[in-house]
Amino acid sequence: MKKKILKNINNFDLKRLFLDFVKTLAVYLVATGCALALNGAAVMNDNIFGVYMLAVAIISVTTGSYIWGVLASIGGVIGVNFFFTFPYFALNFSIAGYPVTFTIMLLMSVLASFLTAKVKTAAILSAEGKKRAETLTDMSQAILTAGDYDTIAEMAAEYFYKTNQCSVVVYLGSPMHPDIEKFKTSSDADENIFKSILEQQVALSAYESGKPTGADADHSIHNCKGTYFPIGTQDIKYGVVGFLFDDTKFILEDTYSFIDVMISQTILALQKQQMTEQAQAILLETEKEKMRSNLLRAVSHDLRTPLTGIIGSASTLLENGAMIGEDTSKKMLTDIQQDAEWLIHMVENLLSVTRITGGTTTLKKQDEIVEEVVSEAVMRIRKRFPNSRIDVTVPDELLIVPMDATLIEQVLINLMENSIRHSGSSLPISLRVSNKRSGAVFTIADKGKGIDPSRIPDIFDGKTNKGSSDSSRGLGIGLSICKSIILAHDGKIYAENNISGGASFTFVLPMKGESEHAQ
Repeated sequence: MKKKILKNINNFDLKRLFLDFVKTLAVYLVATGCALALNGAAVMNDNIFGVYMLAVAIISVTTGSYIWGVLASIGGVIGVNFFFTFPYFALNFSIAGYPVTFTIMLLMSVLASFLTAKVKTAAILSAEGKKRAETLTDMSQAILTAGDYDTIAEMAAEYFYKTNQCSVVVYLGSPMHPDIEKFKTSSDADENIFKSILEQQVALSAYESGKPTGADADHSIHNCKGTYFPIGTQDIKYGVVGFLFDDTKFILEDTYSFIDVMISQTILALQKQQMTEQAQAILLETEKEKMRSNLLRAVSHDLRTPLTGIIGSASTLLENGAMIGEDTSKKMLTDIQQDAEWLIHMVENLLSVTRITGGTTTLKKQDEIVEEVVSEAVMRIRKRFPNSRIDVTVPDELLIVPMDATLIEQVLINLMENSIRHSGSSLPISLRVSNKRSGAVFTIADKGKGIDPSRIPDIFDGKTNKGSSDSSRGLGIGLSICKSIILAHDGKIYAENNISGGASFTFVLPMKGESEHAQ
């Protein structure tokens, strides 16, 4: 589109036309009355035309078009001739020298009208420029703080609408199949225009060509009502922004340039969000690699210990079976059985962690009754440790939490097993469930020796204590798996020592409807 200083395409508005006519007539009559009063008082008899020039300036400022100022200029010349030139109250342009005099007066009056209109236009442009500068500043501060693509698109549509005072659509991705689309329109009809096949095809053309396309940008496209600008760089296409420019509005010379500046701000926000997500992906991958390394170390340690015991006991029985007493032989076979069962439990843990971190399976979350999940986990741990004592406390009300029940049972079993194995106490352990604002809170506590404070910060990272023996096997990998499962549920898990002695392991699961907020 060829740039213009000012394009003002006015629809035929009878109300506005009538108001401008009334203003012009009123100012003209007041000016004539003042001129007659000054003439009767013998004041400014030779400069009576200055009164009409002042009226022309006032009319040019208060009306919507310079045409009224031109008409007032002509009326002023006629008024001076009719009221203040002999013969009075009669038009007579045949007096010697009058045509030249009145022509000069008319030109002066018209020039004053145009100058006034120009000053008015300059004031409008100045006010609009100031408003745009403020809008751009607000947009820069706001859009760069957006936390996701949806918010960026929504804020961009809002600021484009506010600045250009016309209906706007913002597409992220191809306009035909956008990832995100945001409308900011003055009416439902405008939104339906944007959704028409023709408009979407024109928007797609702007997206693919990287150039403005549409009604005010490419006159070769017929019947198109929108104007579309690509959002992107030479290397990356982000989307398109479209406008339905209203013919009754001013389209300033720098409208397109200012739109380009706003698009640049939008691109900066999109690039910032893209880099943030890339950084998060890198950080997540780094954490995954760290967890894999820790798990590998823990697995190597935790598998080697029971396997060594199994091999040692089996070798002893094979080589010296005849010389070993029945009780000793039975004890060694029992140890082999327990170590084998523990290895099976370890494999279950590894399968659980593979399911979460492998990326091939999503969590099968369903609304589960917490009391039933806890009951199943306690029943299984009591089968494994018949002599264990567990005090269970659950809320009186029915507590329903979205979860993968199998995995949460695995967490409860791992934590209870750790408390039974590593607390160093024969006192009962407790499993408490409570309903709090943060979500459903599960706490497994013992009354044993507690946790070495230096281990608490990284106890869930899969690190194995170098000084661990057979009695401490499984602590690293079990807790690491617990952490993976709880994080996959958008929850949190932590450990602490109790003031009264012993240690507590607590995890929190979002209640129904809270998972999206937590994420």
